[in-house]
Amino acid sequence: MHSLPLPRLFWLSAALTLLIFLLLTACSAPQEGALPTAPLPPTATPLPPTATPLPRGGELRVALDAALPNLRPWQPRSRGEEQMIAMLYSGLMRLDAELQPVPDLASGWTTTPDGRTLTFTLRSDLQWHDGTPLEAADVLFTLERLRALPPTSTAMLGDLRYISGAVAHDATTIVFTLTSRFAPLLASLSLPILPSHLLADQDLAQFNFWEMPVGSGPFRVREVLPGQSYTLERFEAYHHGAPLLDLVRFEVLGDLDATVAALRGGRINVAEIPWGSHEPPPPQVRTASYPENSYYFLGFNLRAERPFADVRLRQALALAIDLPRLVETATKGQGMTISSSALPGSWADMTQALSAGTDLDAARALLDEAGWTLPAGTTIRQRDDQPLTVSLYVREDDERRLLAARQIAAAGATIGMQINVEPGPFATVILARYAPPFAFDMLLGSWLNGAGDPNFGDVAYYDPDDFALFHSSQLNQGSADSRSTRNFVGYNSPAYDAHAQTARQLYNLNERRAAISQAQAQLAADLPYLFLWADRLPVLLSERITTLDGPVTMASPRYYWNVERWYWE
Repeated sequence: MHSLPLPRLFWLSAALTLLIFLLLTACSAPQEGALPTAPLPPTATPLPPTATPLPRGGELRVALDAALPNLRPWQPRSRGEEQMIAMLYSGLMRLDAELQPVPDLASGWTTTPDGRTLTFTLRSDLQWHDGTPLEAADVLFTLERLRALPPTSTAMLGDLRYISGAVAHDATTIVFTLTSRFAPLLASLSLPILPSHLLADQDLAQFNFWEMPVGSGPFRVREVLPGQSYTLERFEAYHHGAPLLDLVRFEVLGDLDATVAALRGGRINVAEIPWGSHEPPPPQVRTASYPENSYYFLGFNLRAERPFADVRLRQALALAIDLPRLVETATKGQGMTISSSALPGSWADMTQALSAGTDLDAARALLDEAGWTLPAGTTIRQRDDQPLTVSLYVREDDERRLLAARQIAAAGATIGMQINVEPGPFATVILARYAPPFAFDMLLGSWLNGAGDPNFGDVAYYDPDDFALFHSSQLNQGSADSRSTRNFVGYNSPAYDAHAQTARQLYNLNERRAAISQAQAQLAADLPYLFLWADRLPVLLSERITTLDGPVTMASPRYYWNVERWYWE
């Protein structure tokens, strides 16, 4: 390859530059008396880039393990029903993949400085599936009818009791007056809004919504074959934009083998199946798991007459337990270790991953400091001639809990603590420990945190508030106290009370997260519970399904929250 010598190239470039400059100067303006030059042709306006067409079309086929004979939109009783409701109905708010409440039918909301008045503004041009406008009157109708139902039937309905009044200033503005500031209400306002023009004469407590399944969600009902399938079609007027998928079909398969076979053959694209009950996943299917909205814990009786009233004993036992190993062996890998009551992966989960191993020296030092010493030639510590012997109650019908309890007892033995495992039937022995006279030292229990139905751990209205478990106001006050309180361990911490109360009153999510973090730190220091594990539930999804926001967030129980943006690759 040949190139010009640098000096020659320089002068050639300079000469060309000078010539261009002279030509431009001469033509920059017409001289006086000269004829004007012809105007230049107008410059063509560049065309905007062609928008990439959205990947519309296709059908999503979802496996159901059981039929849905009765539909109550505010009370999901199974995962299939929870997913169905999310596709058919909308609320003022909805929960995203991290379970944060974000506006749905509402375009936004504001609050007064005292936090007792919330004003929601609806999006414009909202429609029901039948084309009728959705307005503020529908919101008021829904709240009025649901508040008339027994509040004990769901936790969400109990939260609505914080609303003392509601008015519609116009078709798009609703103002709530509250009895007090209450931040968890934002999640409860994910409740499905119901069409007043169709349900005004119906008794919602008895009505089966399959008779009139009209909502405002991304899909509407096309066909229901009872006991077989439920076919939903795209709702073109959906307020977050028409879904990309044409159809969503829920098919009742029930049998696990049939579900796996349907996944292999492409008849089903998404399924949730029991843990450990399947072979390696079919080809072209992604697998993941999300945490169940319930958890297992070791609760300590903190009352003054009990050994674990001394925090040093609780801390010592925690240091002696290799929690990741305990969870792995007791649950055969299904459990994920936790260190707070927050759902793992949610916006309120701020706990650090627990490291494996124990610190027996530190545990023994704490017991020594507490006055529990190990006499020569013995294996059980004593104080004032009393042996360090405690009880651990566990239900007898759960092999995983029994395995965990035995490992906890073995860990206690390594530091001179004798733990007597007391298995018993739940209805007669275990349930009695949650009530006066609270006759236990430790109890291996669990909480199911669903807010829609007491027997199902939904995430439709998830909020991390653990006030009912640990606030001192939730302590039983004696025989005259007829409340159903849940602070059965007897925890009383002014520091936790302050953080938990603050967290309930902060509507700003970042501020609330900070208060929850402080409450979680206080619980970690005081150890009223040793949190054990949350179970993981497997989900299988065709690898050809993705979203406009990136891959489906399969590790979230709300992985379908943006289903209107799902498409086939």
